[in-house]
Amino acid sequence: MHLRLNWSRAAIVSVLYMTVMASWCTAQPAPSTTEPATSAPSTPVSPEDIAYAFRTTLVSGLGMVVVAAASLLYFRKRLKTDWRWFGVGAAVWTVGVILKFAWAVPLNKTILHGLEQAMPAPLYQLVAALYIGLLTGVFEIGITLVAGLLWKKLSADSSRAIAVGVGAGVFEALLIGLRSLSAAAVLLSGLATEQLVGEVRAAAQLTFLAWLCGPVERLIAILCHISSRALTLLTIATGRWRYFWSGFALMTALDGVAGYYLLTGQTKTLSIWWIELTIAPFAVLSIPLIRCCLRRWPTTTAAAVEAERPAEPPATPAT
Repeated sequence: MHLRLNWSRAAIVSVLYMTVMASWCTAQPAPSTTEPATSAPSTPVSPEDIAYAFRTTLVSGLGMVVVAAASLLYFRKRLKTDWRWFGVGAAVWTVGVILKFAWAVPLNKTILHGLEQAMPAPLYQLVAALYIGLLTGVFEIGITLVAGLLWKKLSADSSRAIAVGVGAGVFEALLIGLRSLSAAAVLLSGLATEQLVGEVRAAAQLTFLAWLCGPVERLIAILCHISSRALTLLTIATGRWRYFWSGFALMTALDGVAGYYLLTGQTKTLSIWWIELTIAPFAVLSIPLIRCCLRRWPTTTAAAVEAERPAEPPATPAT
């Protein structure tokens, strides 16, 4: 009971924190049309702008790759589990994202337009953000559940479940980091577009240490991937569905908040750090959630894992 009470307090504090941060960010005045942040794309691109954009995208991309590599090596050392479970996590994430895009590309525009026409703007923004979050919950966490049900070995041990989450988060961070490095390569080649340079310049004018936002965001996302997928696989190990719905709600809320900022255009008028602070509680909450999964994993599944391991050959007596 004491543990549940602490969880309730943590959830309440997180919700209040996110509400205050969202209200504060919304209240911040947007830059006027005369400020460089919004007029950047129409400003001639100088060599200094290109050089700055190159440094920013390069360092940010390298930072995300380092976060991915460090997270993988850290959890591999702590979990002492086979590398293949990290690969399984990456594969499950890939399938989920492909299915999400297969749904979103042909349907999102129509669905969002219908919602916008059917309700007032403030309500539309909230409902549309929830819809965006649900896409992640259904396709990413839902696919993890399907994979675990089809392949029971995924939930046979807590270390495997954590590794699946690490693999998903690390693979996503690696891809996004490589995308940033690709942008840096384009800038270095001299083929940069005015739009690309303008976006980096505008973000830098709004955000202190803009290059650090990407690595921090990836760290937040990795922790959320781990906790949500571990909770999902804990459901299969225990048969208790509250764990799955907790992981489902976590990822739905995380991407719902991000979707809200995109829909309202605040990603172009606010410092990215305000957005990072809004989603940070999800990562903070993920840490005790991961520990909870490790504590509550059934011992019978761990015994099944031991039974799978081949017996060691008997020692040859010394002559």
